[in-house]
Amino acid sequence: MQLTSGTLQFTTIAVAVLVTLGAVLLWNRVRGPRPLRALARVGLLTGSYAATALAVLISVNIAYGGLIVSVSDLFSDPNAVPMRHMRHHSPADFYVIPRAVPDCHPGPVPLPEHCLEEPPPGDG
Repeated sequence: MQLTSGTLQFTTIAVAVLVTLGAVLLWNRVRGPRPLRALARVGLLTGSYAATALAVLISVNIAYGGLIVSVSDLFSDPNAVPMRHMRHHSPADFYVIPRAVPDCHPGPVPLPEHCLEEPPPGDG
């Protein structure tokens, strides 16, 4: 699924408008004891807020040139090594994801612990 398609953008905007309109129309129609009415109204507000937030996030994603293009980009690990595709898989067929050791160069972020340690005295 492409997260930068106009169809998805218009669909989420339409759903946000319909859910918000539904919350306004159903606000006074909620029946039951007071705690149940409060819980139902919180649910109406939460649903309309979530639909509106999703529509705004997708519109911002499209406006900034597709920061996240597909659903697989959204849930993937950017540091993962691609796996080999074979007919029969065994545990040995998969790669281990390597973990990079951060550099010790000064920058805008604090240095990792291993960069702050004093080196052992040398022979020289």
